[in-house]
Amino acid sequence: MIPKTYIRLSDQKSISLPTIGLGTYLITGADGKEAIKTAIDLGYRMFDTAAAYGNEAMVGEAIRDKVREGKHMTREDFFVISKLCGTRHRMDLVYNCCQKSVECMGLDYVDLYLMHTPVALKRGAKISTKGTALNNIVDDSINPIEAWLGLEKCYQEGICRSIGVSNFNEHQLNSLILEGSIVPAVNQVECSVGYNQKPLRQFCQQQQVLVMGYAPLGKQKLPFLNNERVKQIALSAGKTPAQVSLRYLIEGGVVPIVKSKDCTRQQENLDIFDFNLTEHQMEDLDAITEKQRACEMRFLAGARHFPFIDSV
Repeated sequence: MIPKTYIRLSDQKSISLPTIGLGTYLITGADGKEAIKTAIDLGYRMFDTAAAYGNEAMVGEAIRDKVREGKHMTREDFFVISKLCGTRHRMDLVYNCCQKSVECMGLDYVDLYLMHTPVALKRGAKISTKGTALNNIVDDSINPIEAWLGLEKCYQEGICRSIGVSNFNEHQLNSLILEGSIVPAVNQVECSVGYNQKPLRQFCQQQQVLVMGYAPLGKQKLPFLNNERVKQIALSAGKTPAQVSLRYLIEGGVVPIVKSKDCTRQQENLDIFDFNLTEHQMEDLDAITEKQRACEMRFLAGARHFPFIDSV
């Protein structure tokens, strides 16, 4: 059983969610559906998707299939995350986009709905994480608070049970906190041993905003999983460097969103709740601060409303 953590809602109540989830970016088609169903059999109950991923229907279908099998699972056992498309930041489009996601998944509601980017994107624009400066895709005619007020309406209408943001740094997040009426429950950002986001995490903790970390194991060619100290800690714990890296995030208050279609890797990523890291080991892992990013979104640099991107 995966342990639970909590996110704070605007009325000071809270809802629980698993301390690890499965990301579904680039997981599509029939094999993707089977990968999600296998993950459910292994114990995953939190799934992260987005309108931009084009797989919401598949994710919802996999969950509904498992519920229909009648193995003591209901919709309430799952925590489903989706995200507002960056091209739908106008307030009159936000509610419809969320409603479309809910209908597409066939799940009646989404547990957490996130503002996928801190800035609006022009219609037809696609996000690049390859490090290319694509400033021409940002739509600066829309203030970010407009999209956030749209998310607040989605929450108030009950089609999502909590709302948050993704890819926000502390400056951007603080702007929403000051201008909105609801504090984002979650900030989902890239976070790993190689890119630990410590200042941002500390700010979020002060604001009672839960941090979710995508790309928690980086990507191939990033060296942090081969760091000698990471390997030493893994050897002493009888775990893999990847498991140590995930445990580091959890003990630091971050909910990792892992991604794998392989059942063996899915299981490995879950086998992290039978050991703990010492304070000294956590400090050693904190010290690996080489900014080994898996995803860079430099198109944000040209945004007039949010010109602060160092943490993102």
